Amino acid sequence: MKLRAGLALAGAAVAMPVLLHRKRGETITMDARARRDAPGSFVRLRRSMTHVMVDGPESGEPILFVQGATLSLWVWDGLFERLARAGYRTIRFDRYGIDFSDRPDTGYDQALFEEQMTDLLGVLGVDRPVTLVALAFGGPITAGFAVHHPERGAGVCLVSPDGFATPLNLGLRLSMSPGIGGPFFRLTGNRALESRLPGHSRDPRVVARVQASLLPELRYRGFKRSLLSALRNVPIHGAEYLYRLLDTRDIPVQVVWGRQDPITPMPPDEVLRTVFSHADLRPLDGVGHLPHHERPDDTAAITLDFLHDAVADRRTVL
Repeated sequence: MKLRAGLALAGAAVAMPVLLHRKRGETITMDARARRDAPGSFVRLRRSMTHVMVDGPESGEPILFVQGATLSLWVWDGLFERLARAGYRTIRFDRYGIDFSDRPDTGYDQALFEEQMTDLLGVLGVDRPVTLVALAFGGPITAGFAVHHPERGAGVCLVSPDGFATPLNLGLRLSMSPGIGGPFFRLTGNRALESRLPGHSRDPRVVARVQASLLPELRYRGFKRSLLSALRNVPIHGAEYLYRLLDTRDIPVQVVWGRQDPITPMPPDEVLRTVFSHADLRPLDGVGHLPHHERPDDTAAITLDFLHDAVADRRTVL
């Protein structure tokens, strides 16, 4: 009788993590099997495996894209291919914790992502300064990288950058609290993330594409754990100090922002002009969170103007 009871308890202990993963919706481990049909390639960095896609001529000036908090490197569709056709070498990668990259068991913060970017450029043999193009959550990460490694940055283009009191819904605010926040997010994070989907664009086709990218992510173990750590450690609510530091560096900066962006609302023009006093500011009327999906030709033209002028001038003195 005692043996039977002991076996039952042991079986319950083994089954509990599996049941909890299923309750969270996390049923797949990111491993070689999950990556079998993935596009692009994989490089092993000092921390773990990173998913990367490189396009454009090998001789082209390098551009490193840094995505937002939850969407994988596909989010640069509509922009990267236009820049590659213009002769630039575009490098898209998934941060640790996203899509086909690994989810190392560590804290997810500025230092980790800057290390990943530095290691990736080294493994790819990029020995020239790069232009950094960042979306939303990638804004503070990219600003930190450019501030800490000014010799690596030819220019910085920020698209709808986080860091100006980014709004969060109730579920995400509760998840940010210490103690109960972690378990709460693991159990309810899917609903909180899905509720933000309609805000990405007023174009239902863009929202459908965002949904098709995000929902599969929620099945992978470690996605919500790494995301919550990143949201807690990257200054998405207070990155103005980083942007002001970036503004003092001799690095050209462009800011592209849709005025109708509810995910990362654009601050008043006077705030932007104060924080980015030397930047090329490009607010877009009638545009939401993803300008390069809503107006791809216009966004690419704006970015190419920046690359051809300010960034090209900086490269002549590096």
